[in-house]
Amino acid sequence: MSSRFLTHACTATRRFIKDNPDVVIVESDKGKQTVLLYEKDYDSKMREMLADQHTYEVTAANPTSGYQRMNNNIVSRLRSLSLIVFFVFFKTAYQLKTNAAQCPRIYGLPKVHKQNMPLRPVVSNIGAPTYMLSKYIGKILQASINSSYNIRDSFSFCSFINSVRLPDNYVLVSFDVTSLFTCIPRDLVSRTVIERWQEIRENTDICLDLFLEIVEFCLGCNYFSYKGKYYKQIFGTAMGSPLSPAVADLVMESLLDNVVGKIDCPVPVLKKYVDDLILALPPDKIAEVLNIFNSFDPNIQFTCEMEQDGKIPFLDMTLVRKHDQTIRTEWYCKPMASGRLVDYLSGHPLHLKMNTVTNFIHRVREFTTNAPRETANQIIDETLRINHYPTSLRHRLLSRNTNRTSINTTVNETPTIYKPMLFVNDLTQRLRKSFEAVLPNITLAPRYENTTRRMFNNMKDTVPMEMRNNVIYRIPCHDCDASYVGLTTTLLKQRLSSHRTTMNQLERLRNNGNNDATTEYELERLKEKTALLQHSIEHDHRFDLEKTTILDQHRRQSALPILEVCSIINTPRTVNKRSDIDSLSSMYVGILHTLKNQQSNSRNTTTHQTHE
Repeated sequence: MSSRFLTHACTATRRFIKDNPDVVIVESDKGKQTVLLYEKDYDSKMREMLADQHTYEVTAANPTSGYQRMNNNIVSRLRSLSLIVFFVFFKTAYQLKTNAAQCPRIYGLPKVHKQNMPLRPVVSNIGAPTYMLSKYIGKILQASINSSYNIRDSFSFCSFINSVRLPDNYVLVSFDVTSLFTCIPRDLVSRTVIERWQEIRENTDICLDLFLEIVEFCLGCNYFSYKGKYYKQIFGTAMGSPLSPAVADLVMESLLDNVVGKIDCPVPVLKKYVDDLILALPPDKIAEVLNIFNSFDPNIQFTCEMEQDGKIPFLDMTLVRKHDQTIRTEWYCKPMASGRLVDYLSGHPLHLKMNTVTNFIHRVREFTTNAPRETANQIIDETLRINHYPTSLRHRLLSRNTNRTSINTTVNETPTIYKPMLFVNDLTQRLRKSFEAVLPNITLAPRYENTTRRMFNNMKDTVPMEMRNNVIYRIPCHDCDASYVGLTTTLLKQRLSSHRTTMNQLERLRNNGNNDATTEYELERLKEKTALLQHSIEHDHRFDLEKTTILDQHRRQSALPILEVCSIINTPRTVNKRSDIDSLSSMYVGILHTLKNQQSNSRNTTTHQTHE
């Protein structure tokens, strides 16, 4: 049943995508909804957003190489001053430098809860020139924030708010910052760092001047590409930069410390989750307090939501103010929420579905303190029903007692190490049990490739082939059907440039026409460099660099050697040395040959049907 349903659903979805090339499928900003819209409408919304000259400006050229050079210069200065090794998160300058940076790319997530469904801009910064340096500085700032306002999670907030009794005539109100990340002025960030330097300096040996220089540099490198054009964000911070959350949290802490002293009435409740605030205030003070918050900086403006009939939503709870001024809570989900859990008909293992459902049941019951258990069970049952969980299973799950007790762990207990592994039904479960028996501190975490996200359109600019790094590539021989398979962690164009240099050197030696000892020595040296040059010298062949193709790519460099070995085996007539695949088990060789034969038979069948 499940397999047939998934097969039919995937086939129907792919057919729809193929028949409607002008429609794009993306994920919503909130609520886990799937959004379909015309590509021209998406492009129009993006261009309208990027036309804001207060926030963005067009740059004439790609500034990646310049920013990469500046980033590496700063890292070299930190290293020369012996400042990097003292920070626990990064121990070497190698992790902060980059030699294969890529231009960040922007995409938009539809805000389905707002009118006309505007897009929230997200800049993918992984691989950007300052990504690792921003992460390094962000961790320092985050470690420096010891907030009494921050909410750690919904459970701790639920426990806190249920113990509160408000003074008479107090009500609950929530404040929300309008687009916090893109509204934080950079000079405000610098002032905040200076004001809170006593806390920050406890987590770094970098002096204030150099630290400010790095922060301003990382914030000033907010740029991206869209549709072949390069843009620079001249105001605010980019959503997608690892530095932005820490900067936003730091600014919000400074804002609250500044504002609280100006409020002339007690505030028994003031809690913050990112840019959402929940407060308890007298009704006649709400407008005054809102004005105090909005006067902190003209760019950071708050909106206000009042409680209705003693109720106000916050996080995944509705806070209910009772007649005796105590607070109780109810489970809450936003109107645009899809209600999607791991579907019972999905291809996930049963234990993962049960764990997800158990956690959901626990959350709903834990956050529902203002209603009887039957009300919480109705919410749970309806959610499980729309996720196709059978009636009998729903009844069994609801009859369970999901109350949890904390487990005391000793300091010396060996921590669990999670290792991701591609999920293959039945095989992964058996391997997991085998690992637990031999290595009890290692747990295999299943990783799923066939997800609905794979059917979403990638709205980011396509990275040109020559600008990719961490790739396995193939170069065909111009004079025979052989080919060379290589690996590079740098940009492919840099690696091809290196190949071109050595091939030009070989051509010069050939054109000299001398067969003296020096020429023979130089040829032998070239043969030892790569199997590509060895084939060229021994057979007097040339390789066609213009026809280079990418066979595989992986973000994690440690995975590349095994992918190279697999590509060498699966590519017919490679000139690579056989020593490249000596480390591969014969079991995997057999599997790869089987897969290659299946692919070959599939191609032959398709070709035969086409000719018929």
